[in-house]
Amino acid sequence: MNTLSAERLDHLRTVLCEQLGASRFRTWFGETTEFRLSDCGLDVIVPSAFAGTWIAKNYMGALVDSARRTLEATDPPEVRIIQRGEGASTPLVERNRAARPRAHPLHDRRRPGEKTPQARDLASFVVGPCNRLAHAAASAIVQDVGTACKLLVLHGGCGLGKTHLLQGIWNGIRRSHASLECKYVSGEEFTNDYIFAVRAGPVDVFRARYRSVDVLLIDDVHFLANKKATQEEFLHTFNALTESGMTVVVSCDRHPRAITAFSEPLMDRLISGLVVQIDPPNFEIRRAILAQRAAAIGLVLDEAILDHVAQRSLRNVRELEGAVYTLCALQSVTQGPISNELAARALDEAVVRTHRAPDPESIERLVMGRFGVTREQLHSRSRDRTVVLARGVAMLLARRHTRLSFPEIGRAMGRKNHSTVLMAAQRLERMIEGDENVTWRIGAADHNASLRRLVESLEQELHARDQ
Repeated sequence: MNTLSAERLDHLRTVLCEQLGASRFRTWFGETTEFRLSDCGLDVIVPSAFAGTWIAKNYMGALVDSARRTLEATDPPEVRIIQRGEGASTPLVERNRAARPRAHPLHDRRRPGEKTPQARDLASFVVGPCNRLAHAAASAIVQDVGTACKLLVLHGGCGLGKTHLLQGIWNGIRRSHASLECKYVSGEEFTNDYIFAVRAGPVDVFRARYRSVDVLLIDDVHFLANKKATQEEFLHTFNALTESGMTVVVSCDRHPRAITAFSEPLMDRLISGLVVQIDPPNFEIRRAILAQRAAAIGLVLDEAILDHVAQRSLRNVRELEGAVYTLCALQSVTQGPISNELAARALDEAVVRTHRAPDPESIERLVMGRFGVTREQLHSRSRDRTVVLARGVAMLLARRHTRLSFPEIGRAMGRKNHSTVLMAAQRLERMIEGDENVTWRIGAADHNASLRRLVESLEQELHARDQ
């Protein structure tokens, strides 16, 4: 291979550095990596098989493009990655016009079922009072990666839009910041990936894969609960990224303080960022979501039907989508406009088939997530303002939505006397009738809201979880 001038090599390094960023370029293409450039293509000489396979998996496209621009070639040039000390005839990875990259066997060990995020974007997210802060935080991250928000924790019940926001961030960054590495996985995928790395080795490959990204998004991070080793690994990954100025976004089904199976260090790290709750949608948002989903599949619904469906307090986006598909199926059968009576009957039958009464444990989990308290605090005799409010709300919800008597609710909530439950429920009912506000604290942040709206929101989410 006849090497070209040093000026060409300098140009290659400059172009590659511009594509990858100075920090990533120094890490993988600094003093330990050599380039040999000729009119035939590019050889990248790496110090180890690990470095070679990592570069091949993550930066082959940038290498091919940089070599093409440097050589001013029309077609993508040949790029070979060779371990130092090995002959040029046995490259670790080779990329040319006729073949795809041939990765080292270690990088062919992919986890079964690894998913790519859906093509969701933040523009299609229906925004309202229940999710405005969460959407604003997600949008800020996409617009100003690395400075807007280093850690975002979204929490709320199932089907309220957490996954949509995370996938919207992922897609937004890939469109607007193509040079940045953004990784999206679920908590289950992260766990399986780590377990596979421990069993198959080396764990360093796993760590490099997660700790060299600019933005890490983990959906349903509560999946790590009761998994001590995985939590510890995630905490180290979390620290490595945030200390390097990178961005981490996670979602969970309740406030991190309410996930009692999280280690104290992990819980503390999570609540050190921006923790935002997503509430169930109100009538206006439910109606807007229904209209949007119906329009997306070409379903024309009468305004009265939209009002009827939205007023039935369908409590999360998934249930709203289910209602749209039910109506779409109904229209295909009737081959004509859907009457209000027919739509009401079809949807009422669907709700009857799926409704289940909540249990005390699900009520406690919901309240713990909303107020950021633990089960031990709920069952204690603590007179802390937030704990007292959370305990009273849990008792009120249990009285309203289960068949338990006051003594049974008291026993379920830490052996409280039945009169304690009775008085708490009656006191809160009076406050609701008077439309009084309540105040509570999560971490260092104070929250204030109408007790009536707070309880209604919890009831909506409670039924959504039990569908």
